[in-house]
Amino acid sequence: MNGPARSAAAFLSAFAAFAARAQDVAPPQPTPLPGLDYTAPFFPGANHDPAVPTPSATLGFPVGSKPANHAQIEAVMKAIAAASPRCKLFEYGKTHEGRTLYYLVIASEANIKRLDAIKADLAKLADPRKTSKAEADALAASLPAVAWMAYVIHGDEMSGSDASLAVAHHLAAGTDVDVKELLDNEIVIIDPLMNPDGRDRYLAMLAQNRTAQPSVDDQSLLHNGFWPAGRMNHYLFDMNRDWIFATQPETRGRIRAVNEWNPHYFMESHEMGSQDTFLFMPGREALNPNLPENIRKWETRFADDQGKAFDARGWRYYTGEWNDNWYPGYSSSWAALRGSIENLYEQAGIATDAVRRPEGTLHTYREAVHKQLVSSMANLTFLAKNRKEIVGDFLAEKRKCVGPDAAVPASTFAVLPGANAARFRQFLDLMSIQSFDVLAADSAFKASGKDRLGREIKDHEFPAGTILIPSRQPLARLLLSMLEFDPRMSAQFLTDERRELLRFGRSRIYDITGWSLPMLFDVEAYELTGDPPAGAKALKPLAPPAEAVANPD
Repeated sequence: MNGPARSAAAFLSAFAAFAARAQDVAPPQPTPLPGLDYTAPFFPGANHDPAVPTPSATLGFPVGSKPANHAQIEAVMKAIAAASPRCKLFEYGKTHEGRTLYYLVIASEANIKRLDAIKADLAKLADPRKTSKAEADALAASLPAVAWMAYVIHGDEMSGSDASLAVAHHLAAGTDVDVKELLDNEIVIIDPLMNPDGRDRYLAMLAQNRTAQPSVDDQSLLHNGFWPAGRMNHYLFDMNRDWIFATQPETRGRIRAVNEWNPHYFMESHEMGSQDTFLFMPGREALNPNLPENIRKWETRFADDQGKAFDARGWRYYTGEWNDNWYPGYSSSWAALRGSIENLYEQAGIATDAVRRPEGTLHTYREAVHKQLVSSMANLTFLAKNRKEIVGDFLAEKRKCVGPDAAVPASTFAVLPGANAARFRQFLDLMSIQSFDVLAADSAFKASGKDRLGREIKDHEFPAGTILIPSRQPLARLLLSMLEFDPRMSAQFLTDERRELLRFGRSRIYDITGWSLPMLFDVEAYELTGDPPAGAKALKPLAPPAEAVANPD
């Protein structure tokens, strides 16, 4: 053995001896942080059917103790659906990376057995043209309300998905009177994870950035990640801007599913800065001028009730700040414009473990999950207690959109086929997936109105085959918000916006201010005065385009 080799061997021998002595003297010990264990029970005193497996039993760790990945969430939902007669699990699409998207329907056993009939009646209620006034009134008085609970469209805003697992189990297995009464009055639809690709990408990032001991510094890489983190899907598309464009397979599947169920309540869960608290609706100006009046009323009433649930636990929260309701392509804004009472949760983002707040306390991941859970249950309980009034308001709003006495002004969007056939087809496909009524003129006609630049036209001649989209239809509010050429903010908001810009150099608008679809597709479009001309016929639905799932492998 040469000199260097002998030196190396001696070093390794000495290091081994030192390590052995260190283990004998001071074996490694965990260093727990005071306040890291958040042990408040999610459903104190509740009783559950033991035949329905708990999320923790399926996961192999306590639900909410750390973020679950897509495969684990999928396993929990399948286990609950297989064991509970109150549940039915549906697939509604696949992501670009091939992960399956699910929603779980939870209802009373009697309603689960007649889901198809209930769905058909809900469709009648959503389109008063399909039934008589007496029948529609009877349906509104008897049908269960439908709640669509949508969690985690931004994959790195994670606590909502774990909360959804606990909520799903409680409703599927709960044996107490309050659970049974809730399910007698409503159908709960849980979409536990809207962005599996982004979430799993972020969880891999967390695993790479972990240390042996918990990290509670919100400046650490563990709590911030690095670009592109998990907010977006596989192709780095923010799907919470896609509801009016439907460019992603995840969005397209969700739109079809929501259109099938016509929910009366729609919630989306999010997270914000880790040093924040909890925000929920109502939003503040700027407000889209097409928002139904009943939505604003119920936003406030839901918020009052949700605030009481937080007050009872001493949790901090706020409403009516920073999130505007101007752009119709956000999850909840899109839902509100199609008639659902909207809500948005913004919980302080805790990636894992906990974050130390300025006063020294720890805000744990499990506590973040608990707040999403309490919010969900408060809203679902309030919906059940106010079912008749809420469903009645839903029907009244739909009646304002159709018929000779409709409150929506009669107008018609006219779109002419152009030289770019593919782009025109994409426009029609979007109208179809949103479930809008679309007609085609069977002969030439003359009409007056304005073009997409706001210029007046009078007795303009339109050819046979012109696409006609009437404003007076069940989804009038959503249609107008997507197609109108020049939506206007209120005078008061513009005054406030000017003051904000001059004093602080910042806007009160959250992000998107313009989205003209006729301009986006560059179609020759007009907004005509009055209903479509006599003789216009419903356009046959297009064959759905192939939506191949990309596989990076």
